[in-house]
Amino acid sequence: MPAIAEDLCTTPATQRCLAVLRDLSGDVNGPMERHSIRVVLLAEELARQGGHTLDSELVLCAGLLHDLGLYPGAASKAAYVTDSRRLAETILTEEGWPAERVELAAEAVERHHELPQQWSRGTEVELLRRADLIEVSHGLVSFGVTREFRTDLLQRIPRDGFVGEVLRGLGRALRERPATLWRIVKPG
Repeated sequence: MPAIAEDLCTTPATQRCLAVLRDLSGDVNGPMERHSIRVVLLAEELARQGGHTLDSELVLCAGLLHDLGLYPGAASKAAYVTDSRRLAETILTEEGWPAERVELAAEAVERHHELPQQWSRGTEVELLRRADLIEVSHGLVSFGVTREFRTDLLQRIPRDGFVGEVLRGLGRALRERPATLWRIVKPG
């Protein structure tokens, strides 16, 4: 499989986010990394189709970090999306991003499971939310992304092991912090 993450992660911030994902997941090109890259590419496709301008570096960083609160190295007693947000805030602040840009990325990370649309919080927030929903629904929800695009994406970046990885992470999070489930699905 081609090294898609390395090809995409060309800035210090994206390279650091990829390194953190790999460190916490304990895997290079593993299921969570591939999921994250698929989400980013879906967000970019949604932006292209909708004629939206997107901060690609921000979406890539948010996409790489959005589920990392599932891993013990980033977990606290908060919901995993909140832990993921805190991780994003720490990393991107340390990378020297302006506060407004850090906040937008953090919102995209924490709000990626919200049920209502998130346009008012920013294009990146809504498109990451939609992209993740396309990905986890296996295309049952598509927001107009074609079957051809999704099929090609899965051929290039397979889903192998993703469901098991998420179930393990969610199971651990629910055992250790049951509020996680409510925070994932509560209206936002």
